[in-house]
Amino acid sequence: MANFKQIADFDVARYRGVRSGLGKCADGFFRDFFVGHDNALPDERLHGAFDWDGEIVYVPCGYESAFNAWSSIGRFLKHVQSNHHDASRKVCFVRYCTGVVDGGIIFGNDRIIFSASVHTSTAVQKIFETKEGCTIDVHSLSVTADGTIVFKADHVLYILSRSGNAITGYVTQPIPLNSGINRIKLLEHRLDSDFSYVAACEARKSAAKLGESAKLWLVSLKSSSVINRLEMESILDFSRHPYKPELVVLGQNKLTLLSLPDLKTVRSVALPFAGGNPDPVCANAVYSPNGQYFALTYAGNGDVEIRGAGTLETVYTLNGRGFPLVDMAWDSTGNYLACRFAVLFDPVKFELTVFDIRSQEIVFDITINHQKETAEKSPETVFRWSPRATELACLIDNQRIRIYKPA
Repeated sequence: MANFKQIADFDVARYRGVRSGLGKCADGFFRDFFVGHDNALPDERLHGAFDWDGEIVYVPCGYESAFNAWSSIGRFLKHVQSNHHDASRKVCFVRYCTGVVDGGIIFGNDRIIFSASVHTSTAVQKIFETKEGCTIDVHSLSVTADGTIVFKADHVLYILSRSGNAITGYVTQPIPLNSGINRIKLLEHRLDSDFSYVAACEARKSAAKLGESAKLWLVSLKSSSVINRLEMESILDFSRHPYKPELVVLGQNKLTLLSLPDLKTVRSVALPFAGGNPDPVCANAVYSPNGQYFALTYAGNGDVEIRGAGTLETVYTLNGRGFPLVDMAWDSTGNYLACRFAVLFDPVKFELTVFDIRSQEIVFDITINHQKETAEKSPETVFRWSPRATELACLIDNQRIRIYKPA
C-alpha cells in the first residue's frame, strides 16, 4: 500500500498583476510578509475553481478579469489579464483545454467567459457575455477535449464550438431548456467527440425533493440539439461510460444502466438504502477511467461503493468519513479515488480522502480549511488530479496549492 507525500507547497493567491500607488510599491513586501498566514489581504484569497495540466497550475485572480500561471513546483510563470474590469465581480473559474492545438485556457466569472492561449500572455479574447440580469451557472461549465465549451445560463444551454476562424473564434449554439433543469453534466466519449453528449436532469420541484419524477434530457454536441428525453422515477446523479455508449443513472431507490443515445434500459438493480432516503447533495456516480468500475455514494455515512460497470453489483465498499460532497474523482490510472467530505459541525472545514482501490484502504487524508466568508459557498474545485500522472493538487485555506504523489 502506497502513502502520499507532499512534493510542493506554494501560495497561488499572491497578487502579481498591475497595481498603482502605495499598493504597487508595497506589493513585494506585503505579499512576502503574509505568505502562508491566515490574515492575508482580502485580494489574496482564491475564490474559485483552479485547473492544471500536470505541469502548470492555472488559478483565477480575485477582483480582476485575469488568471495566474504557476509551475507545479511553485515558480510564478505569468499573469494574464483581459482589458475588461468589473470590480463588483470576481473571476471564479479557470479551465485548461486539453487537446486544443495551440493550448487554451477558459476563464471568467458568472457573466463573462474569456479565452487565452497557453503560450502567450497577451492573447485574451472575450467569447461570451450574458445579457444584463442573466448569470452563468459556473458549476455547470465544462470544456471538452477539443475545446467545446458547455454551460447553462438561466434557462438556456449554451454550446460554444471552436470555428477555426481566428476572427470568429467560437460559434454559439443556444438550446432552450425548461425551468426545472437542475443538473447538467458533460458525457464525453474518450475516443470520438461525435459521440459526446450533454445530459440534463429536469425535476418538477427541485433537486432537494425526493420521490418525485424527473426527466432526463440528452443533447448531442455534434448536432447541438436535443435528441432524446426519458421520464424516470427520480434522478440523483448520472455518469457516462468513458468508451461504451452507456449511461448509469442513480435514482432514489435503484441504479439503472441506459444505452446511448436511445436511452433504453439495459439493466437495473435495487439499492438497499439504510437509514432512510438519500440526500441528493451526497449522491454521486463516477465511472473509472478504464470503464471497468464506477464509484457510488448515496448514504450520509460516507461509504463509497465500487460497482462493476456491467453488472451494477457491489465489488468493494470503502469506509467513508461522513457526509460526502459532489467532487469525487478518479486518478488517471483508476487505482486511486479522491472524495471530499464535509466535517460535521464545522462549516469551514472539509476532509479530502484518497482510497487505494486495490487495497480498499485510505492512503491519504487531509483537512482543508476555508475562510469564513466563503464557507456558505465553498470554491467549486478544491482538488485536481494530474491528467497524466498520479499527482494530486489541493487548495488549502483559499490561498495555497499543495501537490502530493504516492511515496
